Amino acid sequence: GRVYGMRPSSLLTNIGVFSGVFSAILLPLFGAIVDHTPHRKAIGQWAAILLSIIKGIEIFVSKSTWFFISILQVLNYVLYQAHLCAAYAYTAELSIDPKEQTIYNARFQTINYFSMLAFLIVVTLTSSLLHVGDIGQARVSQTLAFIVCSIVFGFAWKWFFHPRPALRQVPDNSTLLTAGFRKLSHTSSEIIQHWAPLRYFLLSVMLSESATGALSTISTTYMIHVLNMTSSQIGYVFLCVFVAGIPGSKLGGMIGLKINPLRSALLCLVVFIINTSLAAWIMTGEESQHLMYLFAAIWGVCLGWLHPTNAALYCTIIPRGQESELMGLYLFSGLVFSWVPPFLFTFLNEIGASMRIGLGSLNLFFAGGFVFLKMIGDYQDAVDFALSRGGGDDSDTWSSKESCDGSNGAKRLSLPELT
Repeated sequence: GRVYGMRPSSLLTNIGVFSGVFSAILLPLFGAIVDHTPHRKAIGQWAAILLSIIKGIEIFVSKSTWFFISILQVLNYVLYQAHLCAAYAYTAELSIDPKEQTIYNARFQTINYFSMLAFLIVVTLTSSLLHVGDIGQARVSQTLAFIVCSIVFGFAWKWFFHPRPALRQVPDNSTLLTAGFRKLSHTSSEIIQHWAPLRYFLLSVMLSESATGALSTISTTYMIHVLNMTSSQIGYVFLCVFVAGIPGSKLGGMIGLKINPLRSALLCLVVFIINTSLAAWIMTGEESQHLMYLFAAIWGVCLGWLHPTNAALYCTIIPRGQESELMGLYLFSGLVFSWVPPFLFTFLNEIGASMRIGLGSLNLFFAGGFVFLKMIGDYQDAVDFALSRGGGDDSDTWSSKESCDGSNGAKRLSLPELT
């Protein structure tokens, strides 16, 4: 049957589609506030407050409120991106040293996975002790999320994040509402024309991050409708993901330091492609449930590995003095196609195609990300060129007559001034 014109099996992926579309539309506005006003901290604080409130409302999930809660999930995702936009602006300013950025991002990802692992363990144990069903488990989860978010967000934004002045004024021909979109368009144009390493990296992120973002919703749908797994089993699968993500983040940091972040990211995408291909090929029904834990663990390693590696790579090849602005572009690149993988999966599901094809379709995005990363060229050339452009304002950075082509260092090109 259908509910609101769609198959029930398309619900999660449709939430992913709408979340991605609205986030991509609003992120330039969030970035403009962070960049052009002294309200970077306020954006993070209010996003955190509203996220906590939503968690509190979601405690009341039930059969009669599921559609309203689904809408809240979309709002939840948009606010989370606003929170990330503010937090990443601080993160980018921690260090310009490639090794330090790699270490910082690996540690952040490790803490993130430890936190998610602890959360999942507490929810699973509490639900088991209380003998609650699927809805009861969801309520336990949201109750704990509300308590933890209220405490941790409140403490962090009160004591650890400090106000920052506006990085630059709103241009005369723009308003705050349009400045983010104009800046995004102009900066993207400059990067596309004159800064090959950044161009190829951001194209890679558009594809690979859209796939990793959709992996949880698509795999959950696959576990429910193909493998016939219960909510408890799915919880244990994600437990495997979080446990594996901890050594994955450590592994990513070590490999990044050993062979550089670019090669590390390439290797990670190869593992992603192999694991996803085998999962779609081998797991065909309920008899394959036990294999899901293995594939989930490998996905967890890759997730813990790729995200801090990408962040470290980006932070080391961007022009110095524009970290906050360009971290917004990084977030936008990860979001702009985030709706495409769940949309493709939903489309295949609605026309009756096998969900194995839908799961395997993620490899289109992993492979595309791999190809664009390979096109960056020599990593050290890109890092050296970014360092050579540092120390000035954005016009100093972009109006230089040198431009990196990503393959043989710097070539002489004429760059127009970025305004």
